[in-house]
Amino acid sequence: MSMLAQQPVRFNWAVIVDNLPLFFAGLRLTIVIAAVSFLIATVLGVMVALARLSRFRIVAVLAAGYINVLRAIPLLVFIVFVYYGIAIFFNLTFLTAIQAGMLAFSLQYSAWLGEIFRSGIQAVPKGQREAALSVGMSRAQTFVTVVLPQAVRIAIPPTGNMMVGMIKDSSLVYILGVPELFRNAQLLANRTFRYFEVYLAVVITYLLLTTGVYYAMKFLERRLEPRDLLATGVPAWSPFARRRQARLQRVQEQVREGVVAAI
Repeated sequence: MSMLAQQPVRFNWAVIVDNLPLFFAGLRLTIVIAAVSFLIATVLGVMVALARLSRFRIVAVLAAGYINVLRAIPLLVFIVFVYYGIAIFFNLTFLTAIQAGMLAFSLQYSAWLGEIFRSGIQAVPKGQREAALSVGMSRAQTFVTVVLPQAVRIAIPPTGNMMVGMIKDSSLVYILGVPELFRNAQLLANRTFRYFEVYLAVVITYLLLTTGVYYAMKFLERRLEPRDLLATGVPAWSPFARRRQARLQRVQEQVREGVVAAI
């Protein structure tokens, strides 16, 4: 009995090129879901962090419970629960699959970000708060002008990791039928039977997205790192930096004059 030789499988990138509109449509929706969800999660995370640090014990306990409960639920389970559980049980007919996914992402990531922001705020030395209060600043002014800028700088690296995680986790809404990048790729692969090429394109796309976010956060981290503007030069192309340096020099001279007058 003769056996037919198996034909080798050839790589065919044309299946991706011919379906670029489908890929771009899914990519746009992925970026929108991740960006909007992360923005909402950041706002909620700041509120959770402030509640966690509240002097009122009941508020701090409720915030801690919120964090512990949401972090304990698998994200995929939570997405399904929000859309098929909460939405159906409470008859929330206006809640679409995309909105349910964004709601689930925002709530769960706000718990993680809340702990990141809390640790960043607590990492600022207490003496700086006391110094700001001693010169007549209110608590709100102290938090906004002294504590918050330093806390943001401390929280940038873990926050960048959370943003990368949000981009990757956005693919989980495929379970709700949302036509994001992974869902569209799945449909295309099932239709063309070119699974390797389609999923390779998805892997490369997510790799480019997360790598871009990583380098953007590293750039932001370098821009916000503390530096002595009076001791280091300023870029010639930056008029804002030159004006800021001149203003700091005037403040330094006023401080010196005040010290000399006091002596």
